[in-house]
Amino acid sequence: MKCTILALTGCPVSSVTGPLEILSLANSFVAPQGAMDLSILGESDQQISCANKLTLTAHNTINNVNQTDIIIIGAIGKPSEKSFHIRPETLNWIRHQHQQGAQIVSICTGAFVLAATGLLDNKQATTHWACERVFKALFPKVLLQVNALLTQDGSVFCSGGASAYQDMTLFLIRQHFGDLIAHQCAKAMLIDLDRRQQNNYAQFQPSRQHNDSLIHTLQDWLDQNATSQFQVAILANQIHLSERQLKRRFKQATGESPLNYIQALRIEIAKYKLENSNDHIAAIGRKSGYEDTRFFRQLFKRYTGLSPSEYRSKSSFIPL
Repeated sequence: MKCTILALTGCPVSSVTGPLEILSLANSFVAPQGAMDLSILGESDQQISCANKLTLTAHNTINNVNQTDIIIIGAIGKPSEKSFHIRPETLNWIRHQHQQGAQIVSICTGAFVLAATGLLDNKQATTHWACERVFKALFPKVLLQVNALLTQDGSVFCSGGASAYQDMTLFLIRQHFGDLIAHQCAKAMLIDLDRRQQNNYAQFQPSRQHNDSLIHTLQDWLDQNATSQFQVAILANQIHLSERQLKRRFKQATGESPLNYIQALRIEIAKYKLENSNDHIAAIGRKSGYEDTRFFRQLFKRYTGLSPSEYRSKSSFIPL
């Protein structure tokens, strides 16, 4: 079984060496004849300039590898719509390997590379939660499930942000070596096996990359007054629009409805208070704009995948 890890210029080193180390650990638990043949590949050069001014020496380049069983595509930093570009030769090599039966796996923003091949069109995928807006703009045919930590659709696999490479690598170990080896690796690496979503790690990032000055004004007001009690009609009056006009323009500018935008701001406030105070859940709900504690709990779980108490136990900086 041959597994190659593709390292591209600007990659965070851990997204390449992390899977290599965990898979190497799995190899140590099996007989030599059952071990994976592991290697790191560069595109056209074995010397790869990585993030944080680090240089990685790959074992080989894609030009010299004609067949592999698994390709793991490392992350590529934080792409933008204007700067994202991958060499056509690299995309063709990935497509060719997939046609020959290889499994293709992306780590974090490596999903951008996988999507650029077209292999994710009309298929489920995930990537780092902070890159959702750019990914959707670049690859509208992909069925992005950004809250998912891992996705599998046929023989293409994606993992979410940053340390989700651990979860993906354990998934591959379970698939190719079995549950026992996966659990041994998880215990040795101190990795939790119960992570399923990344939305409890995500932060709301309001879109301000638009040219609608009225909506910018409204966003500024909401930043200061998100927890106040008001209706959407009041917001519309502030910028002299009808409620219908406001909803249309707000959605067009930010990608969110006014209601969802306000709720997301309030949930971020609640998360901060859960992390940094010992206030009761009901009090935090009120301070975040919700008098109805039951509704606050339901809304919080909808956005984060966790109840307020569960979130506090995982994220609090204050001794409980």
